[in-house]
Amino acid sequence: MGRPRQYDEQNLLDTAQELFWTRGYDRTSLEEVARASGVGTSSLYARYGSKLGLFLRVFGRYCAARVELASGGPAGPSADLEAAASEYLDRVVSDCLSYADRRGCLMLNSIAELGDRFPEVLAVADAAIDEMESALTARLCETADAHHIALSPADARRAAETTVLASQGIVQLSRLRVPPRRLRELAARSSRLVARPA
Repeated sequence: MGRPRQYDEQNLLDTAQELFWTRGYDRTSLEEVARASGVGTSSLYARYGSKLGLFLRVFGRYCAARVELASGGPAGPSADLEAAASEYLDRVVSDCLSYADRRGCLMLNSIAELGDRFPEVLAVADAAIDEMESALTARLCETADAHHIALSPADARRAAETTVLASQGIVQLSRLRVPPRRLRELAARSSRLVARPA
């Protein structure tokens, strides 16, 4: 059996995520992560192999949390299709506003910074976005079935894709310090579009 690691990995990943998110990948070194987390640089190399290896572990965990955000919400179907979209977009707005520095989304930030250099980043992000859209599709279908609303699976998927796209726009606008009221108005307007699928 290998010797157990003598550090809290979740704390390490939290620390690394904060640095990668606020400073970006290129401006964050393994040495900085080691200093901030109290984990030796040699331990980081032994566990993750490289800065990219650590980043991908952090990034995968972050993207999984974004999927959970899309999958969350009250138990059972929503009141209607607009509510199904609104519940998700409201969670996105609240998440954006929970950071005083309006840092945006690590997934979107990293796509812009690293997408042309590291295909692994795009692969993880693409899979996460697909899962987010699938979760919202399921929510819309469940709501439509419960309230006898005519909604084909294809229309539900298109509505989910539109909602996820709207959420990404809201995140980017938050980085521009758009006022909270405006973000909520845009979320509400986007939700109303879902109630009228093509």
